[in-house]
Amino acid sequence: MIETLAKTAMLGLLAASVPMDAPEPALWAQWGLAGVVVAYVLWRDHQRERRMGAAIEAQQTWIRETLVKTLERNATAMERMVTWLEAHEQPVRRRITAVTEGPLHGDDR
Repeated sequence: MIETLAKTAMLGLLAASVPMDAPEPALWAQWGLAGVVVAYVLWRDHQRERRMGAAIEAQQTWIRETLVKTLERNATAMERMVTWLEAHEQPVRRRITAVTEGPLHGDDR
């Protein structure tokens, strides 16, 4: 939004400084270089915005597709794990062990 406003303001200033009723080439030469610079900057920024927009969109699409595929695979793996655990464990003995238990943390059961 701010960039669009800045570009519009630059274009407005350029249009306001154009000598409309002056057929003399000297008047065109007074602002011609500044006009060329402003036009080049506007064109360059527009090209950069298009290029960056396409790159960001491609990156977001890749991330979105990768995350969805990964989540689907993880969900399938978790469903298989739950099915196996329910089939091979007795419900009375089912327990989730904490990370702090075990031989690494001083509990040598």
